[in-house]
Amino acid sequence: MKRSKEAMLTNHMEGFHEGSINYNDYEVSFRRWLISQIDGGHLSMEEARDRFGLNSCEYKRIIKRWQERYSDELHLSLQAMSSKERADIKALEQRIKELESQLELAQMQNVAINTMIDIAEQDYKLEIRKKSGPKL
Repeated sequence: MKRSKEAMLTNHMEGFHEGSINYNDYEVSFRRWLISQIDGGHLSMEEARDRFGLNSCEYKRIIKRWQERYSDELHLSLQAMSSKERADIKALEQRIKELESQLELAQMQNVAINTMIDIAEQDYKLEIRKKSGPKL
């Protein structure tokens, strides 16, 4: 029995529908890691979309929202070096060690603070972080 061309063409596209993704199901630690990879230049938005199956229509909006919330901007106050210190290699090496230790300490503090805020928000149902956008 031959089928007509009309019978062969259908509107059914099983397996081809993009399902809706609930981005709240992603863990906060994953969101932070992904944003740090994108901000650090280790991963592009498109690579993240492909690797983690993000919705091709709204992945940029989601990543931008996560960047607003989870990007770490680290500001350290550093003293300016004198010209004599700049010329001295030993002083430069010592300066690098000091800066690396300051950076490591600041990063650990940042992770600890963000983790405490995440736990407080989750366990005690508190809204600690300021929400962007208009207040209704």
